[in-house]
Amino acid sequence: MLRTIVGILLGFSLLVLLTATARAAAPGYAMPATIDPKAAYLLFHHNYYVETKGPGGDCKYHDILKSFSDKGFTVISEIRPKDVSVIDYGKKAAADVRKLLAAGVPPEKITIAGHSKGGVIVLQVAAQLDNPKINYAVLAGCGIKGLAKGYPELGKLKGNFLSLYAASDKVAASCGPEFLLAREGFTGKEISLDSPAGHQLFFTPVAAWLEPFSGWLKQGK
Repeated sequence: MLRTIVGILLGFSLLVLLTATARAAAPGYAMPATIDPKAAYLLFHHNYYVETKGPGGDCKYHDILKSFSDKGFTVISEIRPKDVSVIDYGKKAAADVRKLLAAGVPPEKITIAGHSKGGVIVLQVAAQLDNPKINYAVLAGCGIKGLAKGYPELGKLKGNFLSLYAASDKVAASCGPEFLLAREGFTGKEISLDSPAGHQLFFTPVAAWLEPFSGWLKQGK
């Protein structure tokens, strides 16, 4: 009996060790241990779908990250805790950006992007950093009624902004009214995309939104 128990415990310990080793060896998108000031960084904040259903569903989270990585970016992203406050998480996300800046990464080499709830987090980060040289991409993140209390005072935002949304979207809307409130230190561009996919347009890395996104990034460079 004792030998059986010991064998089970040893087997379980080995399984835990192998799992931990596999996770450590798998490529990830965590904040790099060593920050290269010469690299271009893209911090991506996913939508509520991934937050609640994980990365294996209809929203191809890892495919989106890979598409950014394939364009030469050092991608930083993580799956948020379920139902986390955009205000609370925005503080954590802003702290990540400050680590890059403290390590000598020029603000022009930092892009913060997010879809839906992730787009609201992007706006929260911009409000906290107050830096006119950082790039922010809001993907169908404005005008979401269920997140109305999570939006910062948009008239005070600074940075280089891009808003992308599908004209058929029934969840999010134009950032135009908010962008008009912005003052000195703000530059903004918005593109309404002709796609029947609505809010789910940004669930996969398709050319319909990746191409204008990439074009905007190249202009920033």
